[in-house]
Amino acid sequence: MDYSGYLLPTLIFLLFCIVHSLTASVWFKKSVFDKAPSLNPFYRLIYNFISVLFLIAWFFALPADVALYQASGIFLVLMGLIQLTAIWFFLKSLFQQSGMIFLGIRQAMDKIRHSKEPGYLDEPVRGELITEGLFKYMRHPMYTFGMLVLISSPIMTANLLYTIIIFGLYFWIGSIFEEKNLIKRFGDDYRKYQEKVPRFIPRFKTSDK
Repeated sequence: MDYSGYLLPTLIFLLFCIVHSLTASVWFKKSVFDKAPSLNPFYRLIYNFISVLFLIAWFFALPADVALYQASGIFLVLMGLIQLTAIWFFLKSLFQQSGMIFLGIRQAMDKIRHSKEPGYLDEPVRGELITEGLFKYMRHPMYTFGMLVLISSPIMTANLLYTIIIFGLYFWIGSIFEEKNLIKRFGDDYRKYQEKVPRFIPRFKTSDK
């Protein structure tokens, strides 16, 4: 198998990672808003739009695909159910942390309809640390269930395997930088949360007999 076809998409993905992490940092946002405060309500929407453009470019740069395996029978049904369940939990975790805010739609609509500026950087309010629901069991449920959607695919191809590897690495490294920002935002509350709740994989405690 020729792996050289993955060079260009890997370079595009690395550029995406750099831009995505840089523009998500607090200091970068503050420097942008100091120079162009009018971007504040639309920043997250633009940020997500640019991210999507990078991922589209990455997708079209992928080489011709090769099937590695395809589940059949009961395994096809089981993996399909796991994938659908993972998608449901992914969406649940997205909207548990205010999906419209996460996507940047609410900030833009508040500005257009009510001339309202975000109260904290590119968010309506500084917010509270979410530790309930799925966040009670893992600190990054979107990453966990996003990966599960990919891994549980009934059809595994070379491109999908490559995607699992690079997104897995990105989620792990990205979560480290993300949590540094969360510590700056929530301080000791987030440090205590880190101590109690695992990053990706829940801990199921067994009761003492």
